[in-house]
Amino acid sequence: MENVNASKPKAKVNKAIMFLTTLIVLLGFVLIVLGWLYYSEKQEAQETQNQLIAEKESITENLKSIIIEYEILETDNESIRKKLEEEQQRAEKLYVELKQLRTVSYAKIKEYQRELGTLRAIMKDMVQEIDSLNTLNQKLIAENIKVRQEFSMSQKTVENLEQQKQELSTTVAKGSVIRARDVFIKTTNSRGREVNRARNVNKIQTCFIVSENSIAKAGNRYVYIRILGPDGFILAKSNADLFDFEGDKIVFSARREVDYQNQDVEMCIFYDSNGELIAGTYQVSLFMDGNMIGYGEFMLK
Repeated sequence: MENVNASKPKAKVNKAIMFLTTLIVLLGFVLIVLGWLYYSEKQEAQETQNQLIAEKESITENLKSIIIEYEILETDNESIRKKLEEEQQRAEKLYVELKQLRTVSYAKIKEYQRELGTLRAIMKDMVQEIDSLNTLNQKLIAENIKVRQEFSMSQKTVENLEQQKQELSTTVAKGSVIRARDVFIKTTNSRGREVNRARNVNKIQTCFIVSENSIAKAGNRYVYIRILGPDGFILAKSNADLFDFEGDKIVFSARREVDYQNQDVEMCIFYDSNGELIAGTYQVSLFMDGNMIGYGEFMLK
């Protein structure tokens, strides 16, 4: 009887140990599962945050591009220019806000995406409106200003330009004929910035040096420029702007008087385009005293 009574407490102890062991194992399993869930959620949250940050950077770069496009757009229309400035300031403000944003959320990203879409839509509409105005202006100016006479003379000049250019670049000034050298042509917009797109050009600036010639006659005389467009017509302001060349009266684009005293003279002649330019290669010829004295080219997109 004593042996039977002694085995009962041992059985109870063994059961308690097994229960505790099972409980510890279950708790350990629960801890492992909770740890894995925590790690998974943390990784997912980090991936989500990385995606939001990447989207923020993408929107920031798009805003930067839009700001640059607004800076490039130009027009003489006052109301459109004012709208351009307002939209550029709006884009710049949004860009600064986004750069300073520290906490990124889906709601914020969606808000900035909507703003970006609105800015792009407005930009597209304004570009179309500016292009339409420029096209209309070009047609009106071409019909009223562009000179369409002496086409045969222009064709002859085009055929001889390459030969004349080679001769001018390699031949030393002879006799009393004054030559021009270092011809440099720059196209600028209404703000004086150099541009190469036809629709943005406001002024054509032709600079050169009237070369020294000790035996030439000193005194005041005019230097004329003729700008031949890619369509084969001379740019000019009036049919009456003519000068003598090889026995004919030919039209000029612009002129400037120079006081020549047998020494090098640096000078520039300006032509206001008034929106009549088209894309292509332009050829500029310089004339003085009835002679062609220089040549240059420029290209517009």
